[in-house]
Amino acid sequence: MPPHFGKLKMAAMSIRVYFSVAVLIGLSVFTVPAQDLRTQIATRWLSDASPRDLEIKTGLVSYIFSEAGGTLKSAYLYFSVPWGNPPVEILPDVTIKPEDHSRLFAASAVFPFALTVGSVSSQAPYQAEVLSSETPKVQRVTFTHQSDPLKITKTFTVINAPEYTVGVEVHLENLSSGALSLPEGFQLTLGAGVQDAHSKARFLFDGVRAHEILQNYKNFEGLGFVGTDLMLWLSNDQSDVHPWVSTDAKGRQVLGVRSQGLTLAPGERRTYRFTLYAGRLNLVFLEQAGLEHVTNHGLWSQALAGVTKFLNILYAYTGNYGWALILFTLIIRLLMYPLTRAQFHSMAKMKEIQPKLEKLQARYPSLTQLRAMYPKMSEDELKRRARENREELTKKQMELFRKEGVNPLGGCLPVLLQIPIFILLWRVIVYSAEAIHLSPGFLWMSDLSQHDSLYIIVALTVLAQIVQGKLTPVPTASGQSQVMTWLFPIVFGFLLKDLSSGLWLHYFVSTLVQVGQQLVVMWELRRQPKPVTPESEETPEAAHDGPKDHASH
Repeated sequence: MPPHFGKLKMAAMSIRVYFSVAVLIGLSVFTVPAQDLRTQIATRWLSDASPRDLEIKTGLVSYIFSEAGGTLKSAYLYFSVPWGNPPVEILPDVTIKPEDHSRLFAASAVFPFALTVGSVSSQAPYQAEVLSSETPKVQRVTFTHQSDPLKITKTFTVINAPEYTVGVEVHLENLSSGALSLPEGFQLTLGAGVQDAHSKARFLFDGVRAHEILQNYKNFEGLGFVGTDLMLWLSNDQSDVHPWVSTDAKGRQVLGVRSQGLTLAPGERRTYRFTLYAGRLNLVFLEQAGLEHVTNHGLWSQALAGVTKFLNILYAYTGNYGWALILFTLIIRLLMYPLTRAQFHSMAKMKEIQPKLEKLQARYPSLTQLRAMYPKMSEDELKRRARENREELTKKQMELFRKEGVNPLGGCLPVLLQIPIFILLWRVIVYSAEAIHLSPGFLWMSDLSQHDSLYIIVALTVLAQIVQGKLTPVPTASGQSQVMTWLFPIVFGFLLKDLSSGLWLHYFVSTLVQVGQQLVVMWELRRQPKPVTPESEETPEAAHDGPKDHASH
């Protein structure tokens, strides 16, 4: 060994160590959470004329509340993901103008939280006040109406979190010095459905859902409208509140809640609390809101929810969905390694026996080859011989595979498994996109739920796929196969470039790990002793078969 070899080796090790440290520092800098508008709630008045409309905008939903009746006029789910859930308005009497996302309201619209109590109508004017908040993730607004001696206050609490719930409180206060009797109690409207042709009214009594109001129940837990993808629901946990059903001018079913008759003592204030869910039919969100029993959930939804919960556990452990996706990918690749190893061994063995397969194929000509060999032979005879050759070739190939211990399908299973895993993770990212959107970014990708605007992760993945293709043993290194090695990843990347960057991150890491696994398997194969095959050794059929040119036929 040259005397300077040890010094060079130590220098190389030092460079690798310094490089690793620099990478880790760079990653930690890139993954520092940045404060942006997604983590805050924005409020603005849409008009100065009374009654005014107030927009409260979170990272997911744009709510519009109105001083006309102290109602919720719009719940626009503007957040969407590539190839995922599109933006949609929940309430049925609202139209979104695509150019500026402003709203148009139907003349006979039925808005949530219209309140009728005593002599106060559902269209009574309210005075709105945006309350100061100690955290940018929570915004409270009150709507107050005073009709002596009754003071009504509605308080809405909007939270910028990966959920679609709004806290609602209704306060009734007697301002007089005498008792205030409200024999019919109050009546609070939820609405007339959601923007879904298959919207249906549902009720929840004693943990059991129903399609109509039951007569005998202990606890009324809530009511709402459930569509194919959307849900509008009002949860209740007060024993003196009950459901009511009516119809509007369009003949639509209108749902709401009502209280029993009330008597307020002088200065007494009665409070009723509800929770509004206005969002997508996402099992994870429904479970968080305690509404998983409102509708049925198929095996696919349960599978998505299960994987999403596992991803959220990794997020809770790492604090970043980028690292969570990397850990998820490493776990999947580790579980699949035995299959991947068998795949590479099978492909390498297939490449090794390729010369024998080519000899077999030469001994059993195809129909095209037979036509060239015997131009004067009848077409029926050519087809008969080609059929016999095909059957005999299949038989001899299977004999060769058994002798060499090769499974011709051994390389297919890992590839086939990657397809459903890719689709599953794509849907999981769509399923948990709200949580990913409101979480810190990763490296240069500020939002893993959206596509990479720089397409860096796409380019890196395509490059990694090309390297993987170069390392993959193929039976024949034809020009066509070499072109496909780099052409397929480029076409794949171009067609799917606008998928979520989180999905591309998974695919990039998965490809890198697979390249590493290939290198390990290639190292194993190089260490295996090569079998000594005499030059005179022929393919299995050569010992007992003659040439299959069918000249004797």
